[in-house]
Amino acid sequence: MRCFKWLGRGGLGILLSISVMNCCSSAQEKNGQLHRMVVELLNDKDNQMRSLALEQISFATKGAASTTFFASQLPKLAPPAQIGLLNALATRGDQVAKVDILSVLIASPQASVRVAAIGALGELGDASDAPQLLKLLNSDSSDIQAASKNSLIRLRGSAVNQSLLTELDQSSAVKRVGLIEIIVTRRAFDALPAIASCSVDSDAGVRRAAMNALSTLGSAKHIPAMVQGVLKATKGAERDAAEKALVNLCNRLFSSESRSEAVLSACSSLDDESQLELLSTVARIGGAKALQAVEATMASTRPGHHDAGLVAFCNWPEPSITDKLAKLVASSNNPIERSLEFKSLVRLASIRDKRNDLERLSRFKEAMTLAKTPEEQTLVIDKCRSAYSLETVDFVMPFVSHDKFSEIACETIVEIAHHREVREPNKDAFDKALDRVIETASDPVVKDRAQRYKRGETWQRPAGK
Repeated sequence: MRCFKWLGRGGLGILLSISVMNCCSSAQEKNGQLHRMVVELLNDKDNQMRSLALEQISFATKGAASTTFFASQLPKLAPPAQIGLLNALATRGDQVAKVDILSVLIASPQASVRVAAIGALGELGDASDAPQLLKLLNSDSSDIQAASKNSLIRLRGSAVNQSLLTELDQSSAVKRVGLIEIIVTRRAFDALPAIASCSVDSDAGVRRAAMNALSTLGSAKHIPAMVQGVLKATKGAERDAAEKALVNLCNRLFSSESRSEAVLSACSSLDDESQLELLSTVARIGGAKALQAVEATMASTRPGHHDAGLVAFCNWPEPSITDKLAKLVASSNNPIERSLEFKSLVRLASIRDKRNDLERLSRFKEAMTLAKTPEEQTLVIDKCRSAYSLETVDFVMPFVSHDKFSEIACETIVEIAHHREVREPNKDAFDKALDRVIETASDPVVKDRAQRYKRGETWQRPAGK
């Protein structure tokens, strides 16, 4: 058969079928001859011949008897051929191969073979195989762990979810995180009550995984559990992530004006301290009722209420409160409060929403008139880069000549010049601005970018910048 390699895999497949039909009279003989020829090809040193054999196993030879025969060859093959055959049996999709696959999984000393067997088990197995795969999640091999996780995701049968929940109750924190991820990917909605309990787990990793799971799969009835999850989260990065998960759930479930109602309802039964702690979360969700609650808390004379309300107000997610915020900045006599308000004002001005760039620029100009310190002026110049227009360049250009603001002004100009759709229609004006940047900037990256943009070239932003 080696002399027909020039036919290619398709031609070899036809030749194989013709050879079997010509030399055998009965169907049983034909199957037996075909099986022997496929096994011969499977053991061939030539990759093309082995590929032909695997193609025949995957698609061409039908029936449980053929599956049983091919699966029985697994112990007789070298590891590379075993891996190929395991993949072909998985593609074939006949569950009668499972017994031989399990035998290889148990007996093989080769991690790569076991990984292939685990993958095949994910395609051919059922809920009865879940315990075996769950044990393999404890393997020292990261490849075996990953293969077991993927197979548990693909394993058929709703009873698999019950095995995952049972394991969730008795596993270490690290394993519980992985199990929650599997449950989410399986979209196992029946597991959500257990996941909700994990949102207040003693382990931060489990809490975070549970909150993310509820954010993805949860419904309105899970909001009270997520509220408790936010309260349980340690202040800082974990609290921020928990709040974001709750906000994402509300954004997914509700319209903009009703997003905060379910959260406010869940908060209503909490003690005063907890309600104050959650006010910032409510503000991040937004909506008219949330704003009423925040402003009422700001106006309160009760201890701690004004401060909590102000922090929540300054966390508002969109620019609708900008006019109110500007008035607070203009009238504030408390330096700490004013600093918080000013930073929020500039943050809201920089959000790229439905406003056009000139409207965005007008807010930056307003903020600059309110700025009292070089640090506040620097913040405005820096954030101006979110208003993509020649008018913004004109606004920032005078600061290039100022020692305190020169570098940040140069950075902002090249950031705006980065946008070809703004730069090219105004090439002459941008070239003059970029010449000034090249002359003034001390940062070689800023100079290089300015030179590239003048030449009409692109610049690739480094990953993570």
